[in-house]
Amino acid sequence: MTDQPTAPGQPGPAQPDPAWAAVPRVADISGTRDAPLAAVAPGDQNAHAPRRRRLRRGQLVGIIAGSTAVVLLAVAGLVGYSVGSTSHAPERQVEAFLDDLSAGHVDDALADAGIRPTKSDVLLTDAAYATASGRVTGYRIAGVERSGDTATVGVYLTQSGRRVPATFTLEQVGTDWGVFPRWELRAPTLGAVDLVVKGPPRTAVEVAGQRTRTDSSGAVTLQALPGTYDVAVDGGKWFSAKSTTARVLGFGVTGSSPVSMTASLTAAGTQAATAAVDAWVDGCIASTETAPSGCSFYAYGENPANTYTNQKWTLDTRPTVQVDGWLTKGWMVTTSSFGSATFTAAFTGPAGTGTATAGPINVNASGYVTGFSDTGATFVSAIGNGSSDTGS
Repeated sequence: MTDQPTAPGQPGPAQPDPAWAAVPRVADISGTRDAPLAAVAPGDQNAHAPRRRRLRRGQLVGIIAGSTAVVLLAVAGLVGYSVGSTSHAPERQVEAFLDDLSAGHVDDALADAGIRPTKSDVLLTDAAYATASGRVTGYRIAGVERSGDTATVGVYLTQSGRRVPATFTLEQVGTDWGVFPRWELRAPTLGAVDLVVKGPPRTAVEVAGQRTRTDSSGAVTLQALPGTYDVAVDGGKWFSAKSTTARVLGFGVTGSSPVSMTASLTAAGTQAATAAVDAWVDGCIASTETAPSGCSFYAYGENPANTYTNQKWTLDTRPTVQVDGWLTKGWMVTTSSFGSATFTAAFTGPAGTGTATAGPINVNASGYVTGFSDTGATFVSAIGNGSSDTGS
């Protein structure tokens, strides 16, 4: 369209409204049809921003609860794993063993450690351990080392007011739930009460109130838990020994203190020993041999041409003896003064008949009292056939 001039006084063509100058032509408009926007106040910056949908209270609570549950499950998983790992740590087995031991529950402690006592283990009982002093009263785990399926736990035991080191070994024997290792405590080497009685073999002894006997060498070894045990010799009325104690520190063979006890005769024992010596002398005197077997005196000088009858020994003086302390073979008996004996016999020979006499001959009663029975003492001579005698 071209502009036409307008005559004066005539209305001219309509002028465009300046407010439409920015409105695009219909042909230039494309897109989708939307509902018309609501009228907005001038200056509202968010007027044409998309509306946010407001969540209902139930939906909001559900989302928060779900998030919290996930977090709690994660925390519970971490806590559960941590607790499981702690409860399955190798030192827990050691702690269970030492807790039972400290409480005096010997049967439970031994079961924890896989120790199976035998009939001879008289100290590995609740009753025996209850009488012990200086027991384990506490402990502290010093360190744990793992190497493959083996773990080593170092511990300081509290015993008699001192720290005693100990080491325990464990082996992994499987897993729980396929995750946590299951550990088994290897039986620790126990200490022992090592006792030697300088007295008769197989002497009865009491350790922590438990009765047992020494062997043929006078010794006995008893497995024992850490503690201090009362030890006494039971020699009946014949002999005794000064009571003592045996201390076992910690675990292992190096933790034991050997105990030696020397048996001494009681008044009844000394009297029985003297009676046994007298009985031995009387037995030798009762012989009709010129050289009684096992005796300390003998006669000699027979004439082979003669025939001897009515052979007889006569004890003129009984020897005086002293019973001393125990040696390897027994309580030593020494002769403080010799006795004397005479031998007589009737003979018949080329020169006729008569009486043969030998003596006086020394009677030596030195030897050993080796033990006792219900009937008394046993004496063994240290001199055979009078080899050390004079005056035969």
